This record gives sequence, structure tokens and C-alpha cells, in this order.
Amino acid sequence: MSVTGPWRRARQADRSTAVAVGVGDVLLCSVLCLTMIGATPFFEPTTREQETAAWQATVPLFGVWLVGGLMLFGVLGMPRTALSHLLAMLLPPTVLVLLSVVVTA
Repeated sequence: MSVTGPWRRARQADRSTAVAVGVGDVLLCSVLCLTMIGATPFFEPTTREQETAAWQATVPLFGVWLVGGLMLFGVLGMPRTALSHLLAMLLPPTVLVLLSVVVTA
């Protein structure tokens, strides 16, 4: 087995990995966004302190997941997966903000 073997296999699996990463990221990011605003069925903050704690717990997790995924897929040479990860992580917050603007307008 050569040293470049794992990187070559990762690049070959880029297309199928991009789909799986995209689906997983959309699900994870949706739950994180709903937790940030306190709208998840299993966690509903009742006080301002609980809302602040939910925000402070989810924002760093979101940032680390976004940057960590981009770094990992960049190092592995998987551009489709990196783009899928980026779009899937940025799409749910964008939709959430647009929905809140439309609903409140």
C-alpha cells in the first residue's frame, strides 16, 4: 500500500460522499438553528438565561463543525464534498432568517 492510497480513495469517493455529507449537514444544521432560537420540541427555553445558554452552546458548535469540515475535505482533496458541506451548512440559517423576515413583515 502506498502513502497516497487513502487520499486517492477519498478523491474517488468524492461524489457519493458529497451527497451523504450534504444530507447529514442539513439535518444537523437545522437542529442547531432551531435550538439557537429555542424552537425544538425537546428543548424549549422558558427564561432569558436558558435562551442565552442555548445560543452560547450552539454557535461555537456550528462554527467548529463548519470550519472543521471545510478543512478536512480540503486536506482530503474532495472539492465536491467541501462545496456540499459549505452550502448545506449555510442554507438552513439563511432560510430561517428569510422566513423570519417574511413572517414579521
